[in-house]
Amino acid sequence: MSFPVPHRTQTLIRHWWETVENAVTRLLARHAPAEDAAEGAEPLRMTRMEAWALRTAIGIFEALVRRMLVIMCAEHGPMSPLPEGTNLLFRIDECPPVPVIRRAAAADPDHAFMPPPAGQLPRDRSTDGLVSAEPLLKRLAALADVFAHGDLYLQAMSARLHAPLKPLLAPQPKAFTDQVLTPEQAGNMQHLHEVALQAQACDTS
Repeated sequence: MSFPVPHRTQTLIRHWWETVENAVTRLLARHAPAEDAAEGAEPLRMTRMEAWALRTAIGIFEALVRRMLVIMCAEHGPMSPLPEGTNLLFRIDECPPVPVIRRAAAADPDHAFMPPPAGQLPRDRSTDGLVSAEPLLKRLAALADVFAHGDLYLQAMSARLHAPLKPLLAPQPKAFTDQVLTPEQAGNMQHLHEVALQAQACDTS
């Protein structure tokens, strides 16, 4: 049995899929290093404000893509399994497929107050008022991989929907309530979230 997707949702998915794909392509073209860049060159750096804006956009894109994948998979119904050994760059879920048993804290009650081990500063630690763009570029590349290999991600999500824990968290993602969104955009994203929760709860086996 497939999940019946409302007409409004279908329209939003067509709009947002194309919109996010185009935005990711533009952002990568603007920020990613040139293909002929020298090997070992310093990673791209940007101001904190630029990084904040890019991080905000990516957070919205990632949440949208996950919900669209869930809805499309539920509408399609069961799919063939993902080819063995397929490497996907984008994480399709927001929570693990099975419950996680967290380890107890260190035996030393003062472990939280111990200084970190000596070593070099992380690559994205600011030393000149700028931050590394590398983590954000990796997330953009992962999103681009979804649009380049959409069928594989649909197969992966189809299998993921049958795991003990569903892929999406019930609370609406904070990205969908960000102040950069217009009321109409926020309302449409909330609608997608609500339909996606219904879709992942639907038995499509």
